Amino acid sequence: MRKLPILKSLHLFEAVSEFPSFSRAAERLNMTTGAVSYQMRLLEDWFGRRLFVRHSSGVRLTSDGEQLKRSCASAFTMLEKGCYELRRRHAGRSVVVGGSTTFLSHGLLPRIGRFRQLYPDVDLLFETEDDLDALVVGALDVLFIGGRLKSLPIREVHASNEMIGPVCAPAMLEAIKNPKDIRSISLLHEADRLDAWSEWASAAAICLQGSRKVVFDSFSLVMEAAKSGLGAAISSQILVRSNLEKEELVAPFGFVPVNRSIYMFVNEHARNDAAVKQFEHWALSEIMRRDHQPSPFEAPIRQIKQVA
Repeated sequence: MRKLPILKSLHLFEAVSEFPSFSRAAERLNMTTGAVSYQMRLLEDWFGRRLFVRHSSGVRLTSDGEQLKRSCASAFTMLEKGCYELRRRHAGRSVVVGGSTTFLSHGLLPRIGRFRQLYPDVDLLFETEDDLDALVVGALDVLFIGGRLKSLPIREVHASNEMIGPVCAPAMLEAIKNPKDIRSISLLHEADRLDAWSEWASAAAICLQGSRKVVFDSFSLVMEAAKSGLGAAISSQILVRSNLEKEELVAPFGFVPVNRSIYMFVNEHARNDAAVKQFEHWALSEIMRRDHQPSPFEAPIRQIKQVA
């Protein structure tokens, strides 16, 4: 019988150690500050030494606390990997796919029926997860991330330049004959991406000063507003491809490249699995491909490539 502190306490310690105070940790972990403090005190009593230095503005780890944090990270990572490897061994033909809620909802799921037609015996599991650590430990087989990554910790990665542009309901084409006409209609913004229109305007060399702004708290609401004819929205091409095909939206001026990419990572331990290979190859041709829609502003961009 192993003589260790309660596993739950060690797991909680690892989480709490990321915060500058017990109150901040408690808020994020949906616990009371008193409960967090009590659990950490019990752990310190078990070790017979202080793991935290308490001060007026919060807490910080002692040298012993830092050592325990490293040990927890190593042990939990190893345990996590082992659990996911065991689960995969008995998972049959399945693929666990991760990405942001927006990407899964608008970029992937509208097209996933095509994959199911090709490979009806492959089970797909979707996780709203965009953390590379989840891929490394095996919680995910495939992970999609958008943005600018300073470094690529995983050797095998597929990348496609992101393209953005205005989209609107087909009925609005009468009001916007050229890019400058955009200023005459409402510009729909996502609260988390208030710079999207400015980014497009800069790439397209268009001045948007004086335009009307309407802000929504999610990308889904922005798209619904655009489809309803309330204005025009800026979107990544990959997220509205299905809407364009269904003619729910139009992209009157095409899409321009920006300094971001869509990345698709594949777990190194799963990449030789037949089902994962099938999903990877399908996603490269169906999701990560670049559309060649004409745009008066379009500049050459790099094609989908694999970064070694």
